[in-house]
Parts: sequence; C-alpha cells; structure tokens
Amino acid sequence: MTMDPDLPHQVIAACLEVHRQLGPGWDREAYEECVMVELKQRELAFHRGERVRFQYRGQLVETRTRLDLVVADALLLQVAAQEEVTELDLARVESLLKLSGLKTALLVNFNVMVLRKGVHQVRLRRRSEPEAEHGN
Repeated sequence: MTMDPDLPHQVIAACLEVHRQLGPGWDREAYEECVMVELKQRELAFHRGERVRFQYRGQLVETRTRLDLVVADALLLQVAAQEEVTELDLARVESLLKLSGLKTALLVNFNVMVLRKGVHQVRLRRRSEPEAEHGN
C-alpha cells in the first residue's frame, strides 16, 4: 500500500498536540492513549497492539511483541517516554518494519522538553541504502 506523503506530518501534528497538553514526564501508555484520541479527532484510521508474526525458515513465528500503532495501514508509530533514544532503539524499530511489512515508522519520544527533538523517522532500506533518518 502506498502511503499518503502527508501522513507522517498529520501523525506528528497529533503527537505535538499531545505533548503540548501533557508535556514530558508521563509514562508511555498515557501518551499512547492520548495520541489515539488525537488520531480519532483527525479521523485517521489506526490499529493498536497488533502482534508481530513472521515467517522464519518456512515456519510461522508468533511473538508477544506488539506494534504500538499502525496508522492508515501504512505508518508504524512507536511511542516512547524515556531519557533518550539510542541507536539500538532505532534498529529495533527498523526490525519491526521488516517483520511487519511496513516501510516507514515514527519513533516518538515524549520525554523531551521540545518534541521536535523526540521525533525519529525510520524508513525500511535496502542493504545498500544509507542509515535510517532520525531527528535532532
């Protein structure tokens, strides 16, 4: 499925509103719940908590890992509320993209003073492509 190029901007706008209302310091579940309210207000379809399933050597592997939010069946939104986002966090999101079949994700860390610094976009890349993009 082709993603609307405006979709990441719409999702970031929803996250900005949540951060404007709550600020930093809450747990990730509170932010996730509020983001869902904002997505509904913007009439953006989403699924929450889909389990990650994938094929490994011809066998279906069902994990307990869940995707936070999949917006418009095209964009993975992972919500965080931590001190900092590491390269390992970004690599994990890229792995989730590979396993989910999606091509673009936003990892949004709400535990920052300015949300712009907490927004990290990750795109699924072929092995020859450069590193994932991320904010700051």
